[in-house]
Amino acid sequence: MTKPTRAQEQACDRLAEALVGVTESARLDGRAAFDDGDLRELARRLARASSAFGLDAIVARALERRGRALGLRAGTAELLTLLGDDAAPLGLLLLADDAFRARVDAVEQEIGEF
Repeated sequence: MTKPTRAQEQACDRLAEALVGVTESARLDGRAAFDDGDLRELARRLARASSAFGLDAIVARALERRGRALGLRAGTAELLTLLGDDAAPLGLLLLADDAFRARVDAVEQEIGEF
């Protein structure tokens, strides 16, 4: 596997920003009819814009970006994807800020400090 170029890394960051921006917009609107299915479809299409990164990598960067924006420590994305539970990582982007923080706290408590 070839190491991604700097431009491909930047492209992945921009795709993650796009996911965060769309989900933030839906949360801010409060009455938008944008749900998990819509988000999955959007993310799937966005991932097609990258030849070097798949959907999982883009979602991980989006989760990390969201965590940093909320003042959470580095490694939020890794933490949220450690447990194979019902909450799909992509869907976590739609959670309200307090619910996102609570989810991170719950995972930290479940696995202990990492």
